Amino acid sequence: MSGPTPLPVLTCRKCGSVNPMAMLAPVILPGDPDGTCICMDCAQARGWLDRDGNLKPGIEL
Repeated sequence: MSGPTPLPVLTCRKCGSVNPMAMLAPVILPGDPDGTCICMDCAQARGWLDRDGNLKPGIEL
């Protein structure tokens, strides 16, 4: 029996924060222990989110 699969380390593509609590657009390649994402703070700072924290219409990540 095998053990649990470890979660990948995700780094924000905009600010470099590691494993942000809330993120968008995670990209993980098979067999690679590291991946990338966009943290919610970066998405908010770029005006991609509405006031409820959802992507605005027309924004694609």
